[in-house]
Amino acid sequence: MIPLLLLLHLSIPSLVEQAMAQTLVTDSISASEATLLPFRGEIESAAARESLPAALIAAVIQEESRFDPWATRSEPKYLRSRAVRRAAERFVRTHRSGPTLFTELVDRARSYGLMQVMGETAREQGFAPPFLAELYLPQNAIAHGAKLLQRLLKRYRGDTLSAISAYNQGSARKTRGVFANARYVYRVTIAWRSYAALFRIGGAKP
Repeated sequence: MIPLLLLLHLSIPSLVEQAMAQTLVTDSISASEATLLPFRGEIESAAARESLPAALIAAVIQEESRFDPWATRSEPKYLRSRAVRRAAERFVRTHRSGPTLFTELVDRARSYGLMQVMGETAREQGFAPPFLAELYLPQNAIAHGAKLLQRLLKRYRGDTLSAISAYNQGSARKTRGVFANARYVYRVTIAWRSYAALFRIGGAKP
């Protein structure tokens, strides 16, 4: 019953969604860029680079940080990981003028900015600046969040719902056929539809 309800929710726009989409379509391009969609330029650049829908990136940003570039979360389990510690030690050895081992280790166990990319994940993806705090910069946050989304899409062979689920929980784990984080997947999917209207206004790939 639950999988059927989730499928219906993901397949049939509600009256509220339809009204919101219609309102967005009638807005001006300038209003959509300045008020309704912050960081539009950075989102569109990352979308073009990673061959992703810009609206999907915007939807993940909304769910992860509510467009707060200073959003931060800590994940203590990363501090206990031997693999993370070894990677931090290697990085510090090769960046003498960079962070201390303690700083690098703590920063790898933290998620940053608009798309809440983990410091450890960003390093795995080649984020080179000496201090991971540079992930608070919107262009860096969006670039690495989009890169992670594209990696997950490849891992799950184009299954967008699985990629969205894994972005949040690290895998597309299911319980009785339903994503363990089904609410997250649902909210991102609904936001994706709404933001698509904004990007259509400006002629970008939604």
